[in-house]
Amino acid sequence: MSKSKKILVTGGTGFIGVHLVKKLYELGYNLRLFIRETSDVSPFKDFENIEYFIGDVADLESIKKATENIDVMFHLAAYVAIWAKDKSIYEETNVKAVENIAKIALEKNIRLLYVSSFSAIGPTPEEPIDESYEKTDHFCLEYERSKYKAKKVIREYFENGLNGVIFYPAIVYGPGDFNIFGEMLYDIVRGKFLGCPGKGDSIACFSYVYDVVDAMIKVLEREDINKEEFILGGENIKFVDYLNMIADTAGRKEPRHFPMGIAKFYGWICEVGGKVTGNIPYITRDTLDSFELHRAYSSEKAKKQIGYKITPLKEGLKETVAWYENYINQDKNSREKAQTVEDLVKINKNIKVMR
Repeated sequence: MSKSKKILVTGGTGFIGVHLVKKLYELGYNLRLFIRETSDVSPFKDFENIEYFIGDVADLESIKKATENIDVMFHLAAYVAIWAKDKSIYEETNVKAVENIAKIALEKNIRLLYVSSFSAIGPTPEEPIDESYEKTDHFCLEYERSKYKAKKVIREYFENGLNGVIFYPAIVYGPGDFNIFGEMLYDIVRGKFLGCPGKGDSIACFSYVYDVVDAMIKVLEREDINKEEFILGGENIKFVDYLNMIADTAGRKEPRHFPMGIAKFYGWICEVGGKVTGNIPYITRDTLDSFELHRAYSSEKAKKQIGYKITPLKEGLKETVAWYENYINQDKNSREKAQTVEDLVKINKNIKVMR
């Protein structure tokens, strides 16, 4: 793909998004980021020639304006939290926004590279499954249900002529993750992890963020790949073995186990706290239900068609744990504060902001 073509990235300030934007910028691509007014853009404070569009991905008019002169769009924006006081945010952000984006992409002939999730495929048997598998009768979380519905929307637009690809990353880990699995990893490294609920013997699949980003860029550069779906997975291991591997890498004691009943009681307490404060709970009962299901995925299609490479889990965790250790060891006052686009404009008058 020509570097002169313009790329729009939604969700560029999220965990995967930051790594993707940094890589695209490093490769010399022409970028515009679709962000919210309050988005933390500090990871890009030293970047020149990036455009920022401030808007709402659930608003059709915002998308129309944001996609002016755009050739390719990476859509990563989603509400990924395990809980919401108002559950309609899952439908609004994860389904309605996807439909709006697909609609505009089709109308304007923009190639859409949509980042979904393993959740859209559903829980699996112990043996790894491929992209043809689908289990839709057991969604524990509203997030999972919304990602499944969004996948169906994109497939319908593919049938109507939309040029694009769907990616299904597994549980993505790596430097800078502070979503639920990242928080667990962080807590183990700093010796604050409460423990493993139940036996932890469900199979889970873990993808290194740099592997996922590399695969997405390979597809970007392969314009012949169209209307395809790729699982971007990694090693499939028992969840408890994953937790123990983190602890061993960090030189910490392996997490203790406690009964699932106690875990769910704690989850209920966290939920009550969330309802009172409006803050996202550390864990919920539905999330614990989800942890008990297998999530085993095969990335053979991505390996064969786009040369997807998987970093060994031990190697990826070694680099990831080192990042968290460095983060923890930094003086709190020296940690970079969140910066909005308005903050950056004060520093760099050359930044272009659109609304």
